[in-house]
Amino acid sequence: MQTTAHTDTTEPYLWNPGIVFTILVSYFGLFGVTLGTQGVIWALMLQALSLSKGVFGTAQLSAPLISVFILLLAGPLCSHFQKKHLALVGLIALGSSLIWMSLIHDLWGLVGALMLSGVGLGTIEAMANSATLDWEAATGRKVMNLMHAGFSGGAVVGAIMAGTLLGNGITYPQLLQICAALAGILFLATLLVHFAPVETAAEGASSPAAAIRLLFSGPIVLALAAICLISTLGESVANIWAVIYLDELGAPAAVGGAAFALFNGTMFVGRLVNATLVARVGDRISLIMSGVCLLLAGIILVATAAVIPAIIAFALVGIAIAGVIPTILSATARLAPGQSGAVTGAIMSVAYLSFIIVPPIIGWVADATSLRAALLIVALAGAIQLILTRLIPSE
Repeated sequence: MQTTAHTDTTEPYLWNPGIVFTILVSYFGLFGVTLGTQGVIWALMLQALSLSKGVFGTAQLSAPLISVFILLLAGPLCSHFQKKHLALVGLIALGSSLIWMSLIHDLWGLVGALMLSGVGLGTIEAMANSATLDWEAATGRKVMNLMHAGFSGGAVVGAIMAGTLLGNGITYPQLLQICAALAGILFLATLLVHFAPVETAAEGASSPAAAIRLLFSGPIVLALAAICLISTLGESVANIWAVIYLDELGAPAAVGGAAFALFNGTMFVGRLVNATLVARVGDRISLIMSGVCLLLAGIILVATAAVIPAIIAFALVGIAIAGVIPTILSATARLAPGQSGAVTGAIMSVAYLSFIIVPPIIGWVADATSLRAALLIVALAGAIQLILTRLIPSE
């Protein structure tokens, strides 16, 4: 069905909600495929570049640091530039970073590629979440959980693809180049799309400080953001350290890839279920259930050093974090209507902070003690999340 609307430049145009939905979920899917593939190959890159866990974990700061900066600017970026153009820039940066990463041979090459990846992923993250909130406002339908399920589904595909192709002689640089080609295909598809209309006045009120002001606009928003930060610690651990930890426990690459796919699979299912769960029991109960699962997963990880329990624990992490970001994005958007850019910047930049905090902590603690001991952070995150949910009012 074609819908007539006005863009932020006040020019009339036709947009198709179904096509826009498909292209938006494709951005999330590409994001997932990329991170799913990287989650499997990090162990190989760690060995190929001869890096310690501490140095490798510190290098991983490069991408989220850049992404957080971009996400804090999500409001003004979405106000002054068409989201279609932001998507194109993000896809170029992401594709280029993947090609660069496939060619590196040392630490500084990794850092440079990760920094460019941060530009791509941060831009796509800001644009896609903001455009989804616009889509929800324009259609009256709630699809944020489905969009983030697209990310998790893409990560499952990426992890299975990586594990399968590695087992059949494909190298990790070739896998990265395949992901770059997918970014190129989506770039071409984006050229033909009109996104949902936005409210010019609301977006135009954004400034570089809009996201920070929104975070401190009230105790509920601040509590939601804190829960987002704590819960995402679990995702940060799983994305970077799950396969490396299983490799330490003696699991072959195929098992590590399958376990990482399972983690993303449980996150995918959880996001599909979470929309119904939130509708029936509310945000607070959903977030409490998430904290319980995260706490249990952390306890399992530190209680035993066996492959099967570790796989189960990472699957529980997927369930735990599944609905947190989409639930908090939608909840915050209800508290700040008409500010999709600022909402995206505030919440997603906080989420990315966990990817800045966790990798070096895990890496250096693992070097000093063991990776198993460092994974205690998962149990701590679950316990803190349960405490924070007490600040969220019941619905």
